Amino acid sequence: MSIKQIIVSNPDVALKTYVIAPRDYADTVLEKMVKLGVFEPIHLEEEAKKKEVEEYINLVEKCKKLFDSINSYIEEPLTIEVREIPANTRQTLESLYNKLSNVLNLLMELDKKRNEYHKKVNELSALQKYVDHMNSIHHNTDSSILDYDGALIVVKTFFGLRGSIEALKGKAMYVLGELSIDEQNAFATIAFEKSIADEVLKEVEQRNLREIEISKTYGYVSLSTLSNMIKADVEKLKVELSNIENRINDIVKNNAYDIALLKILVDVEYSKTELLKVALESKHLSLLSGWVLKSKKDSLYRELGNIPLQIVFEEDPEPPVEFNNLKPFKPFEMFTELNGHPSPREWDPTPLLTYFYAIFFALMFPDIGYAIGLLIGSKYVLPYFVQNPETLQKLRKIVYATAFCAVVTGVLSGSFLGSLIGQYISMFIPSVLPSPPPRLLDLAATVEYMKSAIKLALLVGYISILVAHLTGFAKAAIKTHDLWTAILEACMVIMIVFGPPFITYKLSFTGINIDVFKLGRVMPVNIIEYIIYATLVVYIFCKIKTSGPAGALFWIFDVIGILADNMSFVRIAGIGAGSALLTEIFNGFVYSAMQSFAAINIALGIVAGIATALMLHIFALAASVLGPYIHSLRLITYEMASKFYEGSGRRITPIRVSLGSISLGVRMTS
Repeated sequence: MSIKQIIVSNPDVALKTYVIAPRDYADTVLEKMVKLGVFEPIHLEEEAKKKEVEEYINLVEKCKKLFDSINSYIEEPLTIEVREIPANTRQTLESLYNKLSNVLNLLMELDKKRNEYHKKVNELSALQKYVDHMNSIHHNTDSSILDYDGALIVVKTFFGLRGSIEALKGKAMYVLGELSIDEQNAFATIAFEKSIADEVLKEVEQRNLREIEISKTYGYVSLSTLSNMIKADVEKLKVELSNIENRINDIVKNNAYDIALLKILVDVEYSKTELLKVALESKHLSLLSGWVLKSKKDSLYRELGNIPLQIVFEEDPEPPVEFNNLKPFKPFEMFTELNGHPSPREWDPTPLLTYFYAIFFALMFPDIGYAIGLLIGSKYVLPYFVQNPETLQKLRKIVYATAFCAVVTGVLSGSFLGSLIGQYISMFIPSVLPSPPPRLLDLAATVEYMKSAIKLALLVGYISILVAHLTGFAKAAIKTHDLWTAILEACMVIMIVFGPPFITYKLSFTGINIDVFKLGRVMPVNIIEYIIYATLVVYIFCKIKTSGPAGALFWIFDVIGILADNMSFVRIAGIGAGSALLTEIFNGFVYSAMQSFAAINIALGIVAGIATALMLHIFALAASVLGPYIHSLRLITYEMASKFYEGSGRRITPIRVSLGSISLGVRMTS
């Protein structure tokens, strides 16, 4: 158990599960999974199931080829630490494939250019070597000795295979120079008659020789100058080559984390896809697909451990979920369900909502006697209204928790059947919470009680709304990483905190003081004003950014909505005070009955008082018990959960055999 689990919890997310087993064991596997109750089958046609699996196999294979291709460009070893594996494997693989495919295309373009430059560098370096060789033979000559097109004679320099060069020399009037570059290739400068130039050049093309067009590229210069010019071109190309290699290295380093993550996912998933491929192609294996919660993986392995099979788990972008709360909070999950089930992208707010539900209820129902009546009613009356044993058990646990809280607030307000017995509690434990005067005999005290109850309700509402928006900020900043929502929620929190001292200052002439945190005493008023105005500007900007032009108007409703939400909590005072006032009115009737019958006989007066108290307070309990439950539920649902909870998930529904109490004779309705 972590501290976070007592505030909010992460839902238990399901994994897409493929069970590969021999066909002879298929029925046994299904029977065991039904008995275990952890497997929700995916109802797909055989062809659709096969297509889905094949698509995933193809994706993993494409990602493996992509990694192998990119890895070939990594010349120096890199060490990358991958600390977290994304929850959605398939979606992550698709995203990485799309992103790194573009990276690979860029690397391939650069590599192609690098190879071209390497080839040019090698060719020019060889040419420079040949020019230096010719310069050593023919001193003080220019480049026309390598490339000349005259009226009678043509001089050309060729490069290619030595055999082709030897064959071409048969057409030459004179061979001006020749140099072997390696065992296969050579340069040669040949002079031949102008009349056979076309014939020679045609043979050059047929023998895949390359004509070196020196005069066209460098003009007519001395051979020493030509050598220097070629050397300069080689150096330029080497600089370009270095830039290309640096760029390739930079691209690899900038995407190193994604490449490393792709490798990890491919390593994990490739072996799985090989199993799936075998299952699809085999006539002797069956493939069962469905959902299994992460927390139930070990249970599934244990249950199926004696069967020759393989289980493959896969993350999915939209998996079903299950609540994952500590035992005391489980009955209250039905309240969270009213807003939907949590999605994998959000927290389950059940623990937080449980606390506030209990607080709201206890403030609306602060009476020890009525809390005891609740416990008795949940034991003997509730079963007549709830037929489902599981639901009855949950409701009883909710009643036990809320009744306990009502006892606490009953003690703190000195209320046990109102002041009938509560006045004796107050002799030992001073009242902390507001309570009406006995039998409402003091009108001024009754009015003061109503004021105190309203103030307390507004304070509780203020804190509740602040907590709701703080939770919304934490969710956007930590869970969903939604920048704009996080900024909007942060602005709301700032306005909630600094709004009361700002309003107190602006309405100082009325004597109203709603500065909850007493910030007006420790901060200059002008600083508070600047904070409010600046926050408002940021909020309007973000609202326009997220909602478009309409955001320029919507922000007004959001800001005013804080006040409206807070006023909604006045119902705590209304319902709590209504029950308390009714209780004291009935206590007045009890005292009147006691006094009337005591005039005849004291014992008769006591009996009459007890009978009247039982009758009237049972009626009061029955009349007031539903209000706190319903309105507490409304407050946590509309005023709190709506600020941060989407409830867009789906609850997993595994096939199982349900054992326990079964209700017979109940007609099924469609």
